[in-house]
Amino acid sequence: MIQIIISIDPSTHFLYEIIEKLKANSVQYNLTEVYPTFESYASSINAIAEFKKGSNVLFLGHGRDDKLYGGENLPDFEKKTFVNREQMKIFEDQFLFLLACQSSGLLKSTFRFSKFRKSIGFGGLPTSKEEVEDDRKLSSEGISQKTIEKFKTAIVEIVSKALLSYIGKGNNDFIYLKDLMTLLIDKEINSAILEKDDRNLGDLLFKMRNEMSIY
Repeated sequence: MIQIIISIDPSTHFLYEIIEKLKANSVQYNLTEVYPTFESYASSINAIAEFKKGSNVLFLGHGRDDKLYGGENLPDFEKKTFVNREQMKIFEDQFLFLLACQSSGLLKSTFRFSKFRKSIGFGGLPTSKEEVEDDRKLSSEGISQKTIEKFKTAIVEIVSKALLSYIGKGNNDFIYLKDLMTLLIDKEINSAILEKDDRNLGDLLFKMRNEMSIY
């Protein structure tokens, strides 16, 4: 059983494809959806606190190096802090996979006191024009919306394939999961540059691989 947490937000809707791929391959999972309401934020925290220790926990959403965000529905409800740095202990004794921007920094600053069994996080995962423009290096490269959409598709394919293989092994080996992620990203980088002649997509994938960390 894998525990999946997803923040309900139009900008993260594409991540449901990961869930659909797991479902299509008969992976058993429990889904916690963090809707853009204070009530859902609170009930989702309560649900996470009840997860069985030693579970594989997958978070899909937005983040920073000091927090994970919950759901958003503009203009009615702006995304707010769902789990802050001090609250990361809620994931104690879990195998934690955070598919969220700057989650690597969050894990680095909290893994010692939060005591995850193992954890994987990422740096920047720019999946919108705004996020690309916020990155000093990427903003000068003229990355198009079409390339961003290709990157989102690649994220779904890479993460889905890696998780399916990892779950199939059934032994909670996060080192294997990270190594497999690296291999799959490298294949996508080669495809982007050598086959598709899309250097910008290659740069986004390289950033994903280079800033991925395990703790």
